[in-house]
Amino acid sequence: MAGVSRDGYYKWLNRKPSRYQREQTELFEAILGLEKAHNWTLGYLAMTTQLKFENQLSFTAGLKRVTNCMRKHGIQANVRKKKYNRIRRHEEYVNDNLLNEQFERENRNEVWVTDTTEVVYGEHMLHKVRVHVILDLYGRYALSYNISDTETASSVIETFNRAFKVETEAHPMIHTDRGSAYCSSMFNDYLASKNCVHSMSHPGHPWENSPMERWWNDFKLIWMDKHARPKTLEELEQLVQGAIEYFNKKRAYTSRNGLTAEQFRNQTA
Repeated sequence: MAGVSRDGYYKWLNRKPSRYQREQTELFEAILGLEKAHNWTLGYLAMTTQLKFENQLSFTAGLKRVTNCMRKHGIQANVRKKKYNRIRRHEEYVNDNLLNEQFERENRNEVWVTDTTEVVYGEHMLHKVRVHVILDLYGRYALSYNISDTETASSVIETFNRAFKVETEAHPMIHTDRGSAYCSSMFNDYLASKNCVHSMSHPGHPWENSPMERWWNDFKLIWMDKHARPKTLEELEQLVQGAIEYFNKKRAYTSRNGLTAEQFRNQTA
């Protein structure tokens, strides 16, 4: 009735999965587990890097194989697309951008970049605060953070005090934008007391501090948008701490040789 031979039927009945089929099943389960662990924020390249970093597989799977498996099962990163500013760039030539977009560094504490962003918390009434973060360009490692009501020179200095407690002997170049807190005499006197040179982006040129902008992008899209809005300032503090822990110690990056920011920063020559 089925139109198959008796011999063919029993071969099908007793057939075992091939090695490739077993590997594909293992790969799919590993991908699914990692997406759940990382809140569905891993794309094809990030997934390939994370699989290698966490040693999830008993075999080696390249980008093409991971991509095909994710596409076959309809798995993709659930991250909203970034809105691009399409305003035409106007080149300005001033002498105070000492960093000059030289973001790749060979040693720790050569250059620190910093910036602030606005976040909200609250259940019935929303409260806005500023989150300050300092990154070491070597490995894009978050050295310190601070949460304040507004962007003031004192809150920025507090963030740097926390960073210098971690790196007591550091005298890095500091790169910022031209926010009022960074232009204040209080902050610049503070940097001078730490023997630090101050480099500043041009007005309206966010790409001149692109590592910091990229970190904020990941912080909001990969972390904040994937967690419920904190109800209290204490919950927000815990959420920001979790983000620092995640991006420093748990998220592996292809651009850092498949290592986390902490591993890349602490590796020996």
